[in-house]
Amino acid sequence: MDSREVGFPGYMVYCGLMASLTSLSIGYVIGSPNVPETAIRGKDGHCDPSAPHSGFPGCFEFADLLWGFAVGSFCLGALAGGLSGGTVQNVFGRKKTMFISNIFFIVGAILLGLTYHQAQFIVGRIIIGFACGLGGVVAPTYLGEISSIKGRGTMGTMYQLLIVVGILISNLIGLGLSTAPKWRILLAINGIPALIQMFLLPSLVESPRYLVSQNRLEEARVALQKLRGADTNIEHEFADIVQLILGRGSSAAARPNNQDSAFEEYKADPEAAVTATNAGTSKNYSIARLFTSECRGLALLGILIHFLQQASGINGLIYYSTTFLGDVFGSGNSKYITVGVSCCNLLATLASVALIDRTGRRTLLLISFAGVSLSSILLVIGAYADVGVLVVVAVFLYTASFAIGLGPIPWLLLSELLPTYALSSASAVATGVNWGTNFIIGLVFPSLNKGLGNGTFILFAAFTAFGFFYTWFFVPETRARSIEEIMAEKGVAPRSDYM
Repeated sequence: MDSREVGFPGYMVYCGLMASLTSLSIGYVIGSPNVPETAIRGKDGHCDPSAPHSGFPGCFEFADLLWGFAVGSFCLGALAGGLSGGTVQNVFGRKKTMFISNIFFIVGAILLGLTYHQAQFIVGRIIIGFACGLGGVVAPTYLGEISSIKGRGTMGTMYQLLIVVGILISNLIGLGLSTAPKWRILLAINGIPALIQMFLLPSLVESPRYLVSQNRLEEARVALQKLRGADTNIEHEFADIVQLILGRGSSAAARPNNQDSAFEEYKADPEAAVTATNAGTSKNYSIARLFTSECRGLALLGILIHFLQQASGINGLIYYSTTFLGDVFGSGNSKYITVGVSCCNLLATLASVALIDRTGRRTLLLISFAGVSLSSILLVIGAYADVGVLVVVAVFLYTASFAIGLGPIPWLLLSELLPTYALSSASAVATGVNWGTNFIIGLVFPSLNKGLGNGTFILFAAFTAFGFFYTWFFVPETRARSIEEIMAEKGVAPRSDYM
């Protein structure tokens, strides 16, 4: 069977799930401060900041702006991790980069669990944020590069699915640990998925596309064969990968039983052989080179979708839903509504997994943008009209609309639009933009909510309305299509003038 026709080989799914433990950790980091906020801040008489518990302060005094900074500060670390992630994964490879991110997850979790001061809490968030940014580059890249063409959509949604699972787990655990000093255990637990992944990484193969980009062709062939199954014919897919990454003249290097193919090719065509043999040194586009290359249009398209994902305001909802829903329903009830919202998020993400390879990425993005915009308007109407039921319905619709498309697709889209030599730099910029916007939303949301109330969501309605029209006119459908096909549709020639 031709490997371009396979769906979900077992080992490929296993590698995808293990890589997605990174996103489980990211989701846990995102959701962990929400439910126990009042306990951490000592609000509503939960604890006395001056009263120690087992030698540690039971809680800390945070003004609204400082708390917004503390919650959002992990995005600053994620911004740094995201911007450096492209270089790190190109130098060390995908597996080693995941290992490095795990070290930061564990160190950050320990610092947060043993927090003695507000400053240490913020430093711990920044360090664990760096792990989120680094992982946010390498995990989607790895998933995109190991996936079969037919299974790429579902595999890509694993990243967002495990983020949502991580958020839900942190909210559920938070119900039992949202008192002083138990919230420390809640924050320290985040190191556990990183430890598990660290020990299981040796059982994963390196990305075949990365190995080809380093001119390690035989290793790449073995890895691709293992991912697609022993009885699958990988030769056409492998030749396509080599031609795209190393250049048009190097596809002979993909032929089996020809380990000296680069040298043989040099005898026949020296210029083409230079492309193949030098591929491991200077072939990957830098960020500066990316934006002057033939790939800049596709890169900007994916980066803007990442910006719009966060400009939808989703993380304002995730970080602070307990607080702003508490204004409507009381703090006791708001915790359970928050958990319900997380369950809704998970169910809608599972629906996205089922639909993404049937309806396509573009269709789900359009549904998602329209749904978030509409539900944001309904939320504002319900808040100002003091109709609590409408507020709850709007929040659930908002969450479901986001999860069905805007949640998973931005992380998948870049790996479907761009070849390996442009992907790392584009992913680094997109992840940086994503986390940078996330930080701004997390920082200003408490102050905006205090000043505007739930009217804040009218801003998010405007951004998502713009996203709907941008997607309608500019975003191509990538379902069941190779990168080569999409680039050809957009008039982008592989490696036109680089080297």
